Amino acid sequence: MSDLTADEVQRIIKDEWLTATANWYGPTGRSDRSAWIDRDGDEWLVWEADERAVHYNFSRYDSEAEALDHFLKLARKYKRGDSNAVRRI
Repeated sequence: MSDLTADEVQRIIKDEWLTATANWYGPTGRSDRSAWIDRDGDEWLVWEADERAVHYNFSRYDSEAEALDHFLKLARKYKRGDSNAVRRI
C-alpha cells in the first residue's frame, strides 16, 4: 500500500472510470453495488452497499491512506463485477 492522498484517489476514480462504484464523501455514485468512504471526526469510515443498497462491512481507520486504499479496492471490485455480470432473460 502506498500513502494515497485524496487528490490521487480523485484522479484514479476519474482515470479508471470508477465514478459509478465509488461514493466519495457522500452519495456521488450509485447507491447499490458500490464502495463508500466518509470522515467521522479524526477517523475514516469505509463500507459497501449490496445489490439492494443495504450498507454493510463497515471498517474504521485512523489512517487516511489506509482508508483510501481499502475504498479503492472495493470500488475496483464492484467495477470488475459489473463487467462480469451475466444478464438472464
